[in-house]
Amino acid sequence: MIVIPIILAGGAGTRLWPLSRDDKPKQFHNLSGRGSLLEETIQRLLPLEPERIIIVTSERHERLSYKEMNKFKIPGTVLAEPRPRNTAAAILYASLYLRKLYDDLIMISLPADHHIKNNAEFVRILRLAVTEAEHGRLVTIGIKPTYPETGYGYIKAGKGAGPVLEIDSFVEKPDMERAREYFESGKYYWNSGIFIWKTSLLLKQYDILLPDHVKAFQPLAGLPASEIASNDGRAGEIKKKIFNSVDPVSIDYGILEKAINRVVIPGDFGWTDLGSWKSIDDIVPSDKNNNRSPESDRTIFLNSNNCSVFTENRRVSVVGLSNIVVVEAGDEILVIDKDSSQEVKKIVEMINR
Repeated sequence: MIVIPIILAGGAGTRLWPLSRDDKPKQFHNLSGRGSLLEETIQRLLPLEPERIIIVTSERHERLSYKEMNKFKIPGTVLAEPRPRNTAAAILYASLYLRKLYDDLIMISLPADHHIKNNAEFVRILRLAVTEAEHGRLVTIGIKPTYPETGYGYIKAGKGAGPVLEIDSFVEKPDMERAREYFESGKYYWNSGIFIWKTSLLLKQYDILLPDHVKAFQPLAGLPASEIASNDGRAGEIKKKIFNSVDPVSIDYGILEKAINRVVIPGDFGWTDLGSWKSIDDIVPSDKNNNRSPESDRTIFLNSNNCSVFTENRRVSVVGLSNIVVVEAGDEILVIDKDSSQEVKKIVEMINR
């Protein structure tokens, strides 16, 4: 069966401010020194030999998305959203477009802001997931926790043997005490946000579980594929009305938490959700004092340890400090303790106010 990846690249990435900004969010930045996050996401999917790739992003970032996609010799389409309405709307948008091109297919939905260390193992797990999806299952990839983490949602595994487990439940981000319980039990996995399923099966779940979404998208569903992918004329006006009216619901909450025949495949391939400045430590090599910067020619560390610097334009020198992150981007400078990296989103909210 045909396999098509759907890359969700519409996030604002406010916890990676000020490098991640409205005009250029984190997925379009080269944080690792090996290419943008979106470029790396496309690259790691190529061993699956997909027939095409779909990127769902905001209208503002359509051109940036095509720029990244055009680095590869593979057909692709960027589906632009007039405004973000969470993953249930984004995935339904992509599903309706693909239904115009194929009778049925296996969709791999994944975010553009992950880092994978062991790509061979990642591809092996995806191939197993595709096989499960061909048998009519809704598949998600769960990440084996390496420590108690309060910043991720969890999946509690149920019955099953071998590499494929039934899903008992989805669990919201826990406090530290509960995160320790999850970690020690061995029954919980980080929710990676990577999903694999037949488009036909998924659309049936939308009919049952998110009928308001289906009703809202009905005018778009009646258009040909070329118009669904367009932002002009009739299609553009229809999409604006849809995305202004539909509720912002995640695919996890709207579909997977309520669906049947759902399974989780545990994965251990060096996964990182690049959602904070502290998490970037996992993808940037360190010096002998555990200091990091992808722009080493513009960074000086003196008598410092476990510090990270990200700079767009200026030279940055760090002296006599430890466990801090310095970010210089645009007209902004951010200096934080690494253990406070989840608080950056509040700074963005303060600036917006």
